[in-house]
Amino acid sequence: MSIKTIPRPEFDWLVPQNSVLESWMVEQVEWFSDTSGKSLGAIAKGKGVAGWNYVILERDQKGIFQVRRVMSNFFSLEVARVDLLLWMAGSEKIAKIDVLLSMVESEKTNCANQANLPVLLTSPAPSEVVDRNSETTDIELAV
Repeated sequence: MSIKTIPRPEFDWLVPQNSVLESWMVEQVEWFSDTSGKSLGAIAKGKGVAGWNYVILERDQKGIFQVRRVMSNFFSLEVARVDLLLWMAGSEKIAKIDVLLSMVESEKTNCANQANLPVLLTSPAPSEVVDRNSETTDIELAV
C-alpha cells in the first residue's frame, strides 16, 4: 500500500472537525493518506518532552472515518512518522503479527507454570556432565 502526504485543507475536508481529537493532538504538523483514501494519518506535537503523537483513521463500512490507532509520547517527529507510516502501510499484517505474538506470549506463560521439562541443548555441554549413553545432560535449565 502506498502512502502520500496530503495538505492540511485536504485532511480537514475529509475529516470534519473533532474537538476531542483537536484537543489531544494540540498542533497537527503532518497529514497522510493511502492511495485508496480509506486510511488517513496525522502527526501532532503534544504537550511535554515526549510529546509527539499520531492518529490513524480508517473508513468504516458507511464511509465514515473512525479512529483505528492512537499513539503518543514519541520523543521526535521522525520516530512518530516512521511508526505511523509502518502502521498505515501494513496495518493488517501488523495486526495479525500482534495477535500471533500475544498467542506466543500466552504459550510461554503456560510453559513457565509447568514442572521442569526436559530441554535439548543446542550447544555442546562440558564433557564431564554428559552421559554418553543417553546423549542428555544432568544440567537443569530454567525455561
